[in-house]
Amino acid sequence: MESNLPRWSVRLDASRPSDNPGWSDILPIIVHHYQLHTQAVEFLGPYNARQRGPGNRAYLPPSKEQLKAAIKQGRVNDFTYQAFINSLIKFCETTKGNRALPTPHPSVIHSIQLPAPAFECTPGPNGSTMVKIIGVETPLIVKNLRYTDDIKFIIVRPKLSKLGTASAKEWEVLFFKGYVGYIPEWVDTNLNPRYSGIYA
Repeated sequence: MESNLPRWSVRLDASRPSDNPGWSDILPIIVHHYQLHTQAVEFLGPYNARQRGPGNRAYLPPSKEQLKAAIKQGRVNDFTYQAFINSLIKFCETTKGNRALPTPHPSVIHSIQLPAPAFECTPGPNGSTMVKIIGVETPLIVKNLRYTDDIKFIIVRPKLSKLGTASAKEWEVLFFKGYVGYIPEWVDTNLNPRYSGIYA
């Protein structure tokens, strides 16, 4: 990870209840979040190129209306979508259009970013914590999470296998203290997608 990205407070392995195992209900959500990134890259690349073109003196970041017209919400929850749009504006203001977002590829971006209140942490049995995601019936279960009231942002993702590809069975949750909103520059691996899944 790049050092300028927010750092999680704790990273914990996640599981599902024994009577409802598996991750098939989470996979479509990852796809919807991935589509947000794809649309953002497709819009911001040409937009920023025009802003840097001849005759443009000062960089003008895209408006919220422009971003919403170009990036469709789809089935992403309202809290995440609003945070994503706001974070893109902040990203453009900070970088002045001189930095591109990570190029979407499933091996690079395969996570769900959730600002509060798109998720809720509640005590579970035997010292565990139940992480309830909006729009998902079955909670995620983590162990040894402390200070749940301070957690205002999480990233849910499959863990990376030894080959750098996303695991289908092993997942984790990154917990962040304080309000992060959304991290448009986030990548789940720095591995070149060209070499993902290939033995060295």
